[in-house]
Amino acid sequence: MVKEKKGNPGAQLIVFIILVLASGWLGVLLDSVLIEQPEGNSLGMGLWLVLPFLTAIILRTISRDWKDMGMKPNLKGNMKWYLVSFAIYPLVTLITVGLAALFRVTDLSNVDLRPFFSLVVVSVAGNFIKNIFEEFSWRGYLTPKLIELKVNDWLIYLVSGLGWALWHAAYYMVFLPDSYFESISRVGMLLSGCVLMLCWTVMYVEIYRLTKSVWPCVLMHAVEDAFPTVLVTISGVITFTKSGDVWLNPISGVVATILFLGIGLLLRWIRIEKERHSNAKIDPSLTL
Repeated sequence: MVKEKKGNPGAQLIVFIILVLASGWLGVLLDSVLIEQPEGNSLGMGLWLVLPFLTAIILRTISRDWKDMGMKPNLKGNMKWYLVSFAIYPLVTLITVGLAALFRVTDLSNVDLRPFFSLVVVSVAGNFIKNIFEEFSWRGYLTPKLIELKVNDWLIYLVSGLGWALWHAAYYMVFLPDSYFESISRVGMLLSGCVLMLCWTVMYVEIYRLTKSVWPCVLMHAVEDAFPTVLVTISGVITFTKSGDVWLNPISGVVATILFLGIGLLLRWIRIEKERHSNAKIDPSLTL
């Protein structure tokens, strides 16, 4: 016997968004009470990270609805999309850093790939675990619930992208140490993060919709945290001039952002064509 779903999906979605946007500030409040915690690894940050995931689990439990969570890897027929998920950030990094070298707006003199690749492997493993919480919140709950409400694609990107970005508000404004803000203000990083995550969201939403699984999104996010982020932000192996950073930074540069959006829109076109062909097999009159 199939259990009937309970609850109002729209109301539950509003509850999810409110709790998610509050989670970081609840973490800040917790850290203000529990002082003398390690910078960048506090209990408040932990609460900020896991509360959206726990909220999604609770709401799904209440509604008895697990079908669109994306828990299954769905490897059959989707290995190419796992490969795409793995390759997107390294490919964009190679393109943008290559252009930066061509226009002489980057310094590659400190590049030593041997320790870098070992660091990347360790970072991918660690960030894979972290991104399970993040991706099963945004792609495993918010995205499928917006799809269930028959929201159009552009509103899905807008709501999930802005929600994802604004969830980072406490992270940018409080949790990150001051050393990250030598060339940009905290507000500036939040605003640029909103633009960036709106553009990234198209890729993540479409990968989820193509595979019906969150795991390729977890993989893609882990590679982003491990490859360009380690290369540029954490290790500083590659540095840019001021103009080079604006235009050709592989994470947040203008060129990279346009490429990410373009990749997302290409994935959207592929998914729509795939759905059209699938529907045509069911109803041949749709091709007429």
